[in-house]
Amino acid sequence: MEIYRILLVEDNFILNQDLSQSLQDLGYCVRPVYCGKTAFEAIDRHERLLALITDIDLGDGADGVDVARYARAFDPHLPVLFTSGRSGARLASHGVIRSEFIPKPFQVSEIAAALIRVIRLEAA
Repeated sequence: MEIYRILLVEDNFILNQDLSQSLQDLGYCVRPVYCGKTAFEAIDRHERLLALITDIDLGDGADGVDVARYARAFDPHLPVLFTSGRSGARLASHGVIRSEFIPKPFQVSEIAAALIRVIRLEAA
Protein backbone atom coordinates (compact mmCIF):
# COMPACT_ATOMS: atom_id res chain seq x y z
CA MET A 1 0.00 0.00 0.00
CA GLU A 2 1.32 3.42 -0.98
CA ILE A 3 1.40 6.12 1.67
CA TYR A 4 0.83 9.64 0.41
CA ARG A 5 2.55 12.24 2.49
CA ILE A 6 2.63 15.96 2.84
CA LEU A 7 6.18 17.18 3.20
CA LEU A 8 6.06 20.11 5.62
CA VAL A 9 9.18 22.32 5.64
CA GLU A 10 9.06 24.92 8.41
CA ASP A 11 12.05 26.09 10.44
CA ASN A 12 9.96 27.41 13.35
CA PHE A 13 9.74 24.39 15.65
CA ILE A 14 6.48 25.32 17.36
CA LEU A 15 4.71 26.26 14.11
CA ASN A 16 6.01 23.07 12.46
CA GLN A 17 4.70 20.89 15.29
CA ASP A 18 1.35 22.69 15.53
CA LEU A 19 0.67 22.63 11.79
CA SER A 20 1.84 19.03 11.49
CA GLN A 21 -0.53 17.92 14.25
CA SER A 22 -3.42 19.94 12.83
CA LEU A 23 -2.95 18.38 9.38
CA GLN A 24 -2.75 14.92 10.93
CA ASP A 25 -6.00 15.66 12.76
CA LEU A 26 -7.50 16.38 9.31
CA GLY A 27 -6.40 12.94 8.11
CA TYR A 28 -3.16 13.78 6.30
CA CYS A 29 0.07 11.85 6.75
CA VAL A 30 2.69 14.53 7.42
CA ARG A 31 6.46 14.34 7.20
CA PRO A 32 7.72 17.42 9.11
CA VAL A 33 11.24 18.72 8.48
CA TYR A 34 12.93 21.91 9.63
CA CYS A 35 15.39 22.94 6.89
CA GLY A 36 16.09 22.73 3.19
CA LYS A 37 18.84 20.14 3.59
CA THR A 38 16.54 17.71 5.40
CA ALA A 39 13.79 18.40 2.85
CA PHE A 40 16.20 17.46 0.03
CA GLU A 41 17.02 14.23 1.85
CA ALA A 42 13.32 13.39 2.22
CA ILE A 43 12.74 14.12 -1.48
CA ASP A 44 15.74 11.98 -2.42
CA ARG A 45 14.04 9.00 -0.72
CA HIS A 46 11.41 9.21 -3.47
CA GLU A 47 8.54 8.97 -1.03
CA ARG A 48 5.20 9.45 -2.76
CA LEU A 49 4.21 13.02 -1.91
CA LEU A 50 0.67 14.31 -2.05
CA ALA A 51 1.86 17.91 -1.64
CA LEU A 52 4.68 20.13 -0.41
CA ILE A 53 4.08 22.89 2.14
CA THR A 54 7.15 25.04 2.65
CA ASP A 55 8.05 28.27 4.33
CA ILE A 56 10.04 30.44 1.94
CA ASP A 57 12.47 31.73 4.58
CA LEU A 58 14.26 28.70 6.04
CA GLY A 59 17.31 30.40 7.52
CA ASP A 60 20.78 29.48 6.29
CA GLY A 61 21.04 27.28 3.22
CA ALA A 62 18.33 26.46 0.74
CA ASP A 63 15.06 28.37 0.91
CA GLY A 64 11.55 27.15 0.21
CA VAL A 65 11.70 28.08 -3.47
CA ASP A 66 14.84 25.94 -3.83
CA VAL A 67 13.06 23.05 -2.08
CA ALA A 68 10.01 23.37 -4.35
CA ARG A 69 12.12 23.44 -7.51
CA TYR A 70 14.07 20.40 -6.32
CA ALA A 71 10.88 18.50 -5.53
CA ARG A 72 9.36 19.43 -8.89
CA ALA A 73 12.44 18.00 -10.64
CA PHE A 74 11.28 14.59 -9.34
CA ASP A 75 7.55 15.24 -9.74
CA PRO A 76 6.70 18.10 -12.14
CA HIS A 77 3.05 18.05 -11.02
CA LEU A 78 3.65 18.08 -7.26
CA PRO A 79 1.20 20.50 -5.59
CA VAL A 80 3.16 23.23 -3.75
CA LEU A 81 1.94 25.58 -1.06
CA PHE A 82 4.26 28.36 0.10
CA THR A 83 4.01 30.28 3.36
CA SER A 84 5.95 33.27 4.62
CA GLY A 85 5.71 36.25 6.85
CA ARG A 86 7.96 38.32 4.58
CA SER A 87 8.70 36.92 1.14
CA GLY A 88 5.39 36.63 -0.67
CA ALA A 89 6.14 39.30 -3.26
CA ARG A 90 9.21 37.37 -4.41
CA LEU A 91 7.07 34.52 -5.73
CA ALA A 92 5.70 36.56 -8.60
CA SER A 93 9.06 36.59 -10.38
CA HIS A 94 10.98 33.71 -8.78
CA GLY A 95 8.31 31.31 -7.67
CA VAL A 96 7.20 27.91 -8.84
CA ILE A 97 4.35 27.81 -11.34
CA ARG A 98 1.03 26.28 -10.32
CA SER A 99 1.65 26.92 -6.65
CA GLU A 100 -0.15 28.93 -4.01
CA PHE A 101 1.01 31.36 -1.35
CA ILE A 102 -0.50 31.84 2.12
CA PRO A 103 0.91 34.72 4.19
CA LYS A 104 1.76 34.28 7.88
CA PRO A 105 0.14 34.43 10.28
CA PHE A 106 -2.46 32.01 8.94
CA GLN A 107 -5.25 29.83 10.25
CA VAL A 108 -5.08 26.07 9.74
CA SER A 109 -8.35 26.34 7.82
CA GLU A 110 -6.56 28.57 5.25
CA ILE A 111 -3.84 25.94 4.79
CA ALA A 112 -6.42 23.14 4.52
CA ALA A 113 -8.42 25.03 1.88
CA ALA A 114 -5.27 25.93 -0.07
CA LEU A 115 -4.12 22.31 0.01
CA ILE A 116 -7.39 21.21 -1.55
CA ARG A 117 -7.03 23.90 -4.25
CA VAL A 118 -3.45 23.02 -5.22
CA ILE A 119 -4.12 19.29 -5.16
CA ARG A 120 -7.13 19.76 -7.45
CA LEU A 121 -5.18 22.15 -9.68
CA GLU A 122 -2.46 19.57 -10.25
CA ALA A 123 -4.98 16.78 -10.80
CA ALA A 124 -6.71 18.75 -13.57
